[in-house]
Amino acid sequence: MKKSDFIDLLSNNLNNYSEIDISISADLIQKAIIDSLKKRHRIEIRGFGTFCIRDRKSIRARNPKSGESIELPKRSIPYFRASKLLKQRIN
Repeated sequence: MKKSDFIDLLSNNLNNYSEIDISISADLIQKAIIDSLKKRHRIEIRGFGTFCIRDRKSIRARNPKSGESIELPKRSIPYFRASKLLKQRIN
């Protein structure tokens, strides 16, 4: 499902709100999650799951085209873990 499909689904179910209001709300929720993760805060949405940041060590890799060895820096990646309730609803 794309973001536009999600907004269409919400606007069909929430007739009291315009599609523009729903789109702005979805953008604000996305921005709040991103800003919290940038500050390295853990986000927990009960019944859905948790978002957090995981750090990856720097590693030595090889460029497949030239064969030269390069150093990839330490990096942070977002991580999502589904809640037990979400897993039960899916299965």
